[in-house]
Amino acid sequence: MSSSISISELAPIARRSWGRVLRLYCVSVVLLGCVAAVLLLTLDPFDTGRFALFGGHGVPHYGQRLISASLGRQADRDAAVLGNSTLQLLDPERLGLQTGLRVVSLTIPGTVPPEQLAVADWFRRHHPGAAFKGLVLGIDSSWCRGDGRMEPISPFPYWLYAENPLDYALGMMRLKHLETAGRKLLLMRGRVAPTRADGYNDYELGRTWTAFKDERHEFEAEHGRAAVGDTWPPRFAALPLLRQFLAQLPAETRVVLVMPPRNWRVLPAPGTREAARDTACAAAFGALAAERRGSRLLNFVGRPGMREDDAFWDTIHFRAGVARAMEAEIAAALVAKLGESSAMSP
Repeated sequence: MSSSISISELAPIARRSWGRVLRLYCVSVVLLGCVAAVLLLTLDPFDTGRFALFGGHGVPHYGQRLISASLGRQADRDAAVLGNSTLQLLDPERLGLQTGLRVVSLTIPGTVPPEQLAVADWFRRHHPGAAFKGLVLGIDSSWCRGDGRMEPISPFPYWLYAENPLDYALGMMRLKHLETAGRKLLLMRGRVAPTRADGYNDYELGRTWTAFKDERHEFEAEHGRAAVGDTWPPRFAALPLLRQFLAQLPAETRVVLVMPPRNWRVLPAPGTREAARDTACAAAFGALAAERRGSRLLNFVGRPGMREDDAFWDTIHFRAGVARAMEAEIAAALVAKLGESSAMSP
């Protein structure tokens, strides 16, 4: 006697089987995601110190936006240079030799004031009290934008420097970070070298200087001389942000605000609105420095020897000779007597 099962009788069985497969798949995906998340957080590829099970290895060179979290929390550093690429050539080792401070460079190309202050605050939180002895902060043309706005040039990982660990954990949940975790494993096995501990990134290495053409650097074109949208008097949106940050610093922290030099091609002509805006910017940040004991503004814009073509790679990136001269003056400001430190450099 033969028996057969009809299609109508098989359908519920097939649905139940597929249902179990789908449930198993969903559970597996969730479990794998949880395992990957735990591995990412505990491996700590950016060396933030949060949730990490393996410490003391540093970080590979992922790029300056991502390595500054590791560099900025080093306990053996007590001073920092912050800004964008316009201060990148300042050598923290040379500054340290001239001041006795242990300096780290946290300069990040293409950043604007809110991003730089996020990194500065990260350094402050990891160096409380007397552990934070000195700060050198670049006040370039992005700080002098006079229309009351601050617009990012490229995405910035605020989550990496966030005070809330949950913000950091959520920011880490990206597939691309699996690749960074792989590079961290290679570092732990000695297969790749860690980033230089003082953060110095010399953009002159491997390059031969040649006179550049009369062309505007894109960063300068966006944030420098173009003052079409500026109000008058200008509204420097970065000024209150810096005032708020400085108020959180220990009283003993020395602060040097540095207005980096620019090539003569992008210096505004005397009597123009752009020149008036730059003068107002220097006065505003100089006054802010004077409000705080132990702070000073150094203005290198337009100085002889710091505006000529042979002093620059392009309109805003100076060469080593300029950097060495700036370092000497910055170092002197960092170690000046407190009674002398509030004066503003011409």
